[in-house]
Amino acid sequence: MGKRLQRAFEEAGSIGGLVARMRLASMAQLTSVEAETQEDRPEVVLRVNTALDEIRRQFASADREEKAAPSVVQAGGGGEDLSKILRRHLNTYLDMMSQRSLFLGNVDATIRRVNEAASSALDVERVSVWYCDPQQTKIWCVDLFQRASASHSGGAELFARDFAPYFRALRSERTIAAHDAQSDGRTSCFSEVYLKPLGIGALLDVPIWVGRTMVGVVCHEHVGPKRMWTKDEETFAYLMSNFVALAIERSNAEVGPRTARRSLANG
Repeated sequence: MGKRLQRAFEEAGSIGGLVARMRLASMAQLTSVEAETQEDRPEVVLRVNTALDEIRRQFASADREEKAAPSVVQAGGGGEDLSKILRRHLNTYLDMMSQRSLFLGNVDATIRRVNEAASSALDVERVSVWYCDPQQTKIWCVDLFQRASASHSGGAELFARDFAPYFRALRSERTIAAHDAQSDGRTSCFSEVYLKPLGIGALLDVPIWVGRTMVGVVCHEHVGPKRMWTKDEETFAYLMSNFVALAIERSNAEVGPRTARRSLANG
């Protein structure tokens, strides 16, 4: 059952590991478990293969960009053992999963928790979540966490007409790993008005996908020199964006039943 669907998830895994499999599930609206149990119905196979083609394109583009990226030193001089970094990523994610019932029901609380957790796990000064309007003409900051002051803020807006390269990248790429944010073609448009004044040298931004719709972005801002983001850091950042997506999906699912209950009560 579902042989063609299973092969699609296997190929996604070979292309980009867990990140690619999760992205395929999100874009195709089908989990890998469902792929193992469902029949290869033509309409489902078409949907999955269309999503897989997009993933092939995205990862091929990401590989080309990584090969062309300038030589930079990883934050911290690479002094921390990689196994310790991976354990920190894993422990942070497992800790959030174990407490998900405490905050997944509240989107704002989830976003604040994600920003704080990502700041610590990835060792970055600033992490923020931005929402995108349905027409994708602007994004606005829902929450920005600054690690040094342990403070939260929000409210800023950025418009596609002013930062077109970045908005194009949001719509087409799984992650925007700008090792040198001030010269990267996707993010250099922010250089004079945002990056230089704040001393930001690198950005790791991950679009938030709910189903097949891009609804926002999680931004990780490294204050300091250029920084080479690793694949493991990209994976962790992607997991955090999916945590936000899960909270939004749960909130959207609850709106219908609540509205129905109010109608019945008033009827």
